[in-house]
Amino acid sequence: MLGKINLINYEKCYPSRLKKLFRADLNYLAYDKFIPQMKNAVVGNIPPEIICLFKTDKGEKIKAFQSALSDLSKYLRECYKSAKEQNLISYDFTNLEADLTLFEESISAFANRRFKGILPSGITSELKYAGKGAWGNVFKFSLKNSKGEKIMHDKAFKVYHNIDNPVRGLSRMKNNYAEANFWTYLKFAAGHRLDKTQFTRHYISDAKNGYALTEFADENISKTTSPLDMNNVIRLMYIDFSNEPINGKLYDGGGFVKRFDFIKDKMILRYFKKLWFRNSEKELNKVIKDFEDKIANQKTPHRDKIQMALELFKEKQNIND
Repeated sequence: MLGKINLINYEKCYPSRLKKLFRADLNYLAYDKFIPQMKNAVVGNIPPEIICLFKTDKGEKIKAFQSALSDLSKYLRECYKSAKEQNLISYDFTNLEADLTLFEESISAFANRRFKGILPSGITSELKYAGKGAWGNVFKFSLKNSKGEKIMHDKAFKVYHNIDNPVRGLSRMKNNYAEANFWTYLKFAAGHRLDKTQFTRHYISDAKNGYALTEFADENISKTTSPLDMNNVIRLMYIDFSNEPINGKLYDGGGFVKRFDFIKDKMILRYFKKLWFRNSEKELNKVIKDFEDKIANQKTPHRDKIQMALELFKEKQNIND
């Protein structure tokens, strides 16, 4: 008698959460195969200044605010595509000229209708058009109190023209999916917030609805005092030099690809960073001696990865010397 064969649930083949997948690696070749199948494709969270406004039912209101951002992104994407189809604009919304102010008032009104009942009474939102890139439009997103005073530093609300990348050959490093992956990976690899680095701070990306929210790179953005070493430590190359930094900040997550010597294992990267970020030769030698002692001890956890980090560091030192 033949045994019973259970039916295969193919949905289990897809990842349940993007966060773990995006932290592990980047430049995936098949974003469009698994992300559309996911129930939830949100990474990150809304800004803490907004979360602090929710005094009760915080979890429900965070989800409601995210849902409102999704609806807003769909509305703004449709505005852009419709304006292009009707030849109201040739490139971006600045072509509206005298009508641009009316357009901004209209989209701000839509946002406020959608945020009604989520944000506290007296808090209003405002959207100003900031510009367009190859893959999306950016809007300056502000929140104001009843006196018209801003209650947070402005955010950049990026709405992608297309959810997936229409140019297949660039899908691993450009557009909605790849950029959500990059921001998630970078925050984890850096090990700290991006405020003091050369990047704007990333808050949230919704890969299924095609938007991202980051810090707006105006003259009041936090200064770059601790830049990330993308080449030697993170080991990523930037191949899109069309996006110049704004006020010292890189605001676009597209165009980054892994170097040939990319360190995929995060444990190895952690130990490598301990070697790389030393302030003096004396301090470095002390860390190297500590690592060598750990490697020699058979009971040391991850001794093979400590060994690999040490070898990679010495190899890198020889190249730089």
